Amino acid sequence: MSKIQTFAKAGELIKKSGSLGLIAVIVILGVILLLLPSSGDRPKETTKPIVAQEVAVDTVEDLECRIAAALSGLDGAGKVTVVLSLHSDGQVHLATDKDAKSGGDTQQRSEEAVIVSSGSSLQSPVIVKREYPEYRGALVVAEGADNPTVKLAITQAVTSLTGLSSDRVTVVKMQTN
Repeated sequence: MSKIQTFAKAGELIKKSGSLGLIAVIVILGVILLLLPSSGDRPKETTKPIVAQEVAVDTVEDLECRIAAALSGLDGAGKVTVVLSLHSDGQVHLATDKDAKSGGDTQQRSEEAVIVSSGSSLQSPVIVKREYPEYRGALVVAEGADNPTVKLAITQAVTSLTGLSSDRVTVVKMQTN
């Protein structure tokens, strides 16, 4: 049944039943209109806030394990252990809100990190700049390091992952028991 036919039947009911029927028909039509989908019911597109969820920064140990797992997948590498030495830790620079108050002869300054809230309990600081750790060198101990091709592949992989030059990456053969 089309909407036009529904409204026509509603008009006939109004004529037959009088004012009480008119109220009932109006209420029924109101409920029908409320149940119909409208363009306002579409979910609004959410825009990302200035600071989205930050990806957790890997610790050096986590990074060593991830690199070792990736290197063990190289053909002929076998079991691999990686040790990274740091020249400097990475730093995170947060946005701050500076406030200066003066009361009489004294002047107070305060500085607080800017916090963005997304949702009821999720809060995160606004990160202005992130400096990643700087590596001093890398030691890779691998079962297949006696093969020059494997050794070269490991060296190239570590240099590309850490940004170290190849002269700062040492690849040695793992001791067999």
